[in-house]
Amino acid sequence: MLTLMMSLALAATTAEASASQPVTETAAKPATKPKMICRRIADTGSRLAARECRTQEDWDRQADSISQQLKGAK
Repeated sequence: MLTLMMSLALAATTAEASASQPVTETAAKPATKPKMICRRIADTGSRLAARECRTQEDWDRQADSISQQLKGAK
């Protein structure tokens, strides 16, 4: 009986001690730079292709912009 009381008291103190400790986030990742994607752009009137590097977000934004311009040209 005494061992049961001691183990319950010990369990209660460890639960209180762990609850009072501050919670730290270990899953937080440092901010990373977006990956650059390079494409070869054929320039009209030149045999040499230029290389243009942008993020995927920039490529998508450019494609949307061109699409909107073409829809407005009708």
